[in-house]
Amino acid sequence: MEISSRFIKVILLILAVGVWALVFQNAGILPQIKPQIITVDSALRVTGEVDVNNTVFIKGSVDANIESINGYSKFYKDPRTGEYYVIAVTDPYE
Repeated sequence: MEISSRFIKVILLILAVGVWALVFQNAGILPQIKPQIITVDSALRVTGEVDVNNTVFIKGSVDANIESINGYSKFYKDPRTGEYYVIAVTDPYE
């Protein structure tokens, strides 16, 4: 039984198109059909933007850089009421 060369060419073409589609999806050129679902039990570094449609549970501490959020002030002014609130921060150098 000899497999026809046309059948082999079609199979190789389908494989090549599939591989290049994966390469272009990983490069961000082609959009992915569905979003990635990631479930981890260990530490995970996230860069960029993340859409969260559910609850996120955080074990441990989360670094919030108050200087980048609120400048060098430890006070927050509510734009609706004009009242000032103290943001509880600790200086690691004190």
